[in-house]
Amino acid sequence: MAGESTANARNGYFRTFDGTKLFYSVEGEGKALIFCYGLVCSSLHWTYQIEHFRKSHQAVWMDYRGHQNSEIPADYASLTLENLAKDLKLLLDELKIKDAVFLGHSMGVNVVLEFYRLFPERVAGMVLANGTADRPLETLLHSNALIPGFRALEILSEKSPKLLKKLWSLQKGNSLVQRGMSLLGFNPHLTAQEDVALYVDQIADMDPKVFLTLIRNYDRYDGSSWLHTVKAPTQILAGEDDLVIPLAQQELLHQLIPDSRFEVIRHGSHCPQMDLPDLVNSKIDEFLLKIGY
Repeated sequence: MAGESTANARNGYFRTFDGTKLFYSVEGEGKALIFCYGLVCSSLHWTYQIEHFRKSHQAVWMDYRGHQNSEIPADYASLTLENLAKDLKLLLDELKIKDAVFLGHSMGVNVVLEFYRLFPERVAGMVLANGTADRPLETLLHSNALIPGFRALEILSEKSPKLLKKLWSLQKGNSLVQRGMSLLGFNPHLTAQEDVALYVDQIADMDPKVFLTLIRNYDRYDGSSWLHTVKAPTQILAGEDDLVIPLAQQELLHQLIPDSRFEVIRHGSHCPQMDLPDLVNSKIDEFLLKIGY
């Protein structure tokens, strides 16, 4: 593992089980909080929480395989939620973190749940924001209407990957895409538009095959058969106006996980932690205080 330190913060890389080089960041000191973002996202989605909690905790995040500063794996088939969880475990081993509270957003919820399934003894608590227990594409945008669109992208990826990459890159700096993303994934009256623009540009810079491979695995995820066995303290955060993951799906996650706390963020979108960061930070603070973390 190679790292670079600057004033209570350090970044670096480590090699995971198949040799893929992954980027990580650690900020602050104290008990560890592990931040897990969503599909083709970045630490941007947790930036306001990292800024807040690094003052009292050790804020840790990594870029998933194929995302942002990390390498694309030699085998795209290795892009699975199970492998993302195994990567995360190896990072904790490298950083000598025995256990931690894990915070997941969107697909990051399923990364955290998969980590718990594999390594429950390493989980001191979970904060699950805007996630679902199973089959996200079945209810995405409150319908399964987008499934044919994803299948069309898969066909294009197989027949003409260069064309797909070219079309994918056209999202960068595209004001129409930014506007659509702002309306669907955020509260456009609350989230800074420069954050949305940066997010769209980050997506455009990624390999679309990473997205398509991982979303196929993500869509097969189903934790409903075992979530009743969860013993870790759990807080579930939901956006009142989430257009991506319906509120009913987030309520179901609460019902499946015993003794979980359920908080609906009023006026919150699919990204309430970016819409209303101070409110979300206070909810997480309350949870950490309650569990003595």
